[in-house]
Amino acid sequence: MTDSSPVALADLQVTRSEPDIDLRLLRAFLAVAGEGHFGRAADRLMVAQSALSRQVQQLERLLGATLFTRTSRGARLTGVGRLVLPHAEQAVAQNRRLVRMARSAAGRYGARTLTISAPLPSPPGGLLAEAVRHFRATHPDVQVSVVGLDDGDVAAALRDGRIDAALTWGGDPYADHGQVLLEEGASALVSRHHAWAGATEMPLAALTEDPFLFPVRERGHCWDSLNELAAAAQVRLTPVPTAPSAVLDLVAAGLGVSVVPASFGFAGYTDVAFVPLPGLHHRMSVVRHGGDGSAVAEAFVASCRSAAAGLSAAHPGIWRQPAVFRPR
Repeated sequence: MTDSSPVALADLQVTRSEPDIDLRLLRAFLAVAGEGHFGRAADRLMVAQSALSRQVQQLERLLGATLFTRTSRGARLTGVGRLVLPHAEQAVAQNRRLVRMARSAAGRYGARTLTISAPLPSPPGGLLAEAVRHFRATHPDVQVSVVGLDDGDVAAALRDGRIDAALTWGGDPYADHGQVLLEEGASALVSRHHAWAGATEMPLAALTEDPFLFPVRERGHCWDSLNELAAAAQVRLTPVPTAPSAVLDLVAAGLGVSVVPASFGFAGYTDVAFVPLPGLHHRMSVVRHGGDGSAVAEAFVASCRSAAAGLSAAHPGIWRQPAVFRPR
């Protein structure tokens, strides 16, 4: 028989009034609390300020309390916000400990999975494919899961234990457990009917002749390198933010041009052309978290080093190893 007593109903109402809080909302709250400013917090998380504001507002609705006093100069924690702050920090830290503990235990009991992030899409025969091939040859009992993360999300994913290692554009962004693997050339991406298709190289200024499609948020490191080179050449690039997975299709349709790693030429796309851009190289790094159970992640780093050495030797026109390797 169903218990419909007043006490049971009251207990049910209390349970239903306690929402599950998404950790992304807590991370947004902590970023604003740490910076004291929505704009700076959005820059730190590499998200749009409007999106960050919506996340904080959603958290406030779920908690039924105002967490910040918004002013023209920034954001200040309210009394409730100050009370929530240490609990939010504990919740994020506890999630990090739980993930790392579970992955460490899974490794001890043989059910091992290596979760890595990498810029996607990734061409066949590129660093990701070769690194995974090397790793599986030496660790056939470990399952490999690959996820795609924006540049700005990699550090938090490593800290929280959501990923074990990452291939990421940039120099050496995580000094404690990171290493630069390769420097890769870049190509302008144009449709096969474009005026520059078939050219031996393309000047940066030519990128301004068409809409310039680029995943600025997702590939922040690459954009910084490209924009710096363009500024030095007195070329002003005005990107149209475009998801990485959409760039190739839009360029093939003649809707704009872009810049991609030179290794994308391996993919055999027939509706686009890859034209070398002189002077532009991006650095690919591998980074792992340094917590418990990182032996498998370190083995993946070793596989990345082997793959990088093989690629630079086989395709020196696309990849080169940096002058100084700095293992961590």
